[in-house]
Amino acid sequence: MSKELHNPVTKLSVLFVDDDPVAHLLIDDYLAGRKVHHAYSAEDALILVEKENIPIVITDIYMEKMDGIELTRKIKKNRSTHQVIIITGDSETINLLNALDAGANDFLVKPLKKEKLLEAVDSTEAKIQRWKDALKDLFSKKREGEE
Repeated sequence: MSKELHNPVTKLSVLFVDDDPVAHLLIDDYLAGRKVHHAYSAEDALILVEKENIPIVITDIYMEKMDGIELTRKIKKNRSTHQVIIITGDSETINLLNALDAGANDFLVKPLKKEKLLEAVDSTEAKIQRWKDALKDLFSKKREGEE
């Protein structure tokens, strides 16, 4: 794996959603040096997504009231460019299929390994940067055509 992936030029903010406080400590450790916002429920996560510009959401599947798959659907409905990484300790294949169907961009299985999490977040960040670069190129070409 290239070192460039683990040293992105601009580290984007991440929202971590899980009802387990211990999982939040682990994520803070794994994503040290990156701004991590925390939500302990899907409902709180939706409020944060609306209020803050947090382009990457990492969510557990199983939470009370609203699960991570429903959260993903709601985020993608209102913020289609936001990237969602689903994590779960469950080994059911149907969860992967449901997560992808809801619009998840990546899927990780617990116990979470630091290297796999960093790879997922860094590749997601690289994708967002490619989109920004493409938009910049498109606007630049449009301006050149107008002159």
